[in-house]
Amino acid sequence: MKKFNFFAIAMAALMTLGLTSCKGDDDIPYKGTVLHNGETVTIYGDELASYQLRFTFGIDGSNIVTTGLNDSADLNNAPNFFTNCGTGVAIVDMGKINGLNKIEELPSDSEFKEASAPAAEKHGYVIKAWGKANLQGSYPENPNLKDPETKYARIWLEEADGDGYKLRYQFPFVPEE
Repeated sequence: MKKFNFFAIAMAALMTLGLTSCKGDDDIPYKGTVLHNGETVTIYGDELASYQLRFTFGIDGSNIVTTGLNDSADLNNAPNFFTNCGTGVAIVDMGKINGLNKIEELPSDSEFKEASAPAAEKHGYVIKAWGKANLQGSYPENPNLKDPETKYARIWLEEADGDGYKLRYQFPFVPEE
């Protein structure tokens, strides 16, 4: 019986060591890239609304910066004069983490204040993107006009690379309940 207990404890210890990782191995679908100073990634939403969420994130000096873009695509049932629908964006630094999958929750709405944050190796970030046109409020007589739903992206700056960062990101990011 003592041999069995010893064997069980030894196996548990080995499994624990085998499953522990310091490298940030993400077991989720993500995209990876290297962004240098001045380079950006453009994200397009996939929602079925009157316009599409569109935004960029990138490295600008020592910051990670987000920019909301206007969408002048064909608008479903929109009045002819209504051609620019903007995307609002804000970013929150989630602090130092060991991988993209370690960002498991959304920050509170009050934490999304700025469109940029200091870029730091091994830090995670969450971007909030929302439609700014307020179509339901501006055109209540046309219920077919809809702003896109608020969506989130998560980013992890894996390591510094010269004047930029090797990073991983996921859009849309939907936390598990």
